[in-house]
Amino acid sequence: MPYGFIKHIEEKGYSSETIRSYERVVTQFFAYIKSFYPDNKEPFQISSSDIKGYLKHQSENEKSVSTINKELAIIKTMFHYFWERDKVPVDPAVKIKRWKVKDKPSIEVPYETIELLLEKVLDNPGYSELRKAVFILASKGLKTSDFRFKKGDVTDNIYENTAIIQLNNRILTLEGSGAATFLGYYNSIALTETDYVFTTKPHGSETLGPVEVMSILNHLRAISEDYKDLVKQPLTLVSMRRAYAFNLYEKKVPIQEIAQELGIEESSASSYLKLLLEGKLIQKSS
Repeated sequence: MPYGFIKHIEEKGYSSETIRSYERVVTQFFAYIKSFYPDNKEPFQISSSDIKGYLKHQSENEKSVSTINKELAIIKTMFHYFWERDKVPVDPAVKIKRWKVKDKPSIEVPYETIELLLEKVLDNPGYSELRKAVFILASKGLKTSDFRFKKGDVTDNIYENTAIIQLNNRILTLEGSGAATFLGYYNSIALTETDYVFTTKPHGSETLGPVEVMSILNHLRAISEDYKDLVKQPLTLVSMRRAYAFNLYEKKVPIQEIAQELGIEESSASSYLKLLLEGKLIQKSS
């Protein structure tokens, strides 16, 4: 671990359980840094923006606010240790504030409506295969980062009419018309130069990169506008993921399977569903 930080807390008498939790967070944090900077960064090169980016990443992975604040506290302790030993000229974590607990999340659109919309989207002759493919995957609860898979992550079985997509934290299986439509789009971009299935051309760039959130939202907003008799406000990946998760809960799917479907840890899935249920109760009482 960097500059003996873990050994330091061992010598201070931290419990073995606490040390394991510190070690896990430190490992996750530096793995995140390395994913963005292949040459890695030394602690003195890490900025407050890097730390905030990690916290946002954890939030997108459905970590609760309390868990994020615990991880922030560990990161703060680590960088204070670095600063005391002149390993960093400035402590990048010292001014980062704890996250505040927001209002309980609400279910903005029932999953039954999303399923009805999916049928209409697939049957709409005016929609591109790309738009249909985006909606198919969004209806399965994918986050923005989940859309950034590569062509080599897709396996198709034409005999069983299925498509299997290996995402970072889950395996997604599409069947029937959803699989056929997705594979229609997938085959149409097979010869493009980029490795990514969904792409965005960044402003000022001549090359395609992994898809950005606005590219996805533009498709969802267009669909929402076309079917505004069914949805009261524009669909987002967040609202569709909430609906998908709560639908699994209402179907009494075991928490272990829900966690697998969402691509998150079982404890995170449990906390997430608890918040959704509380938000649902607030909606009914208001």
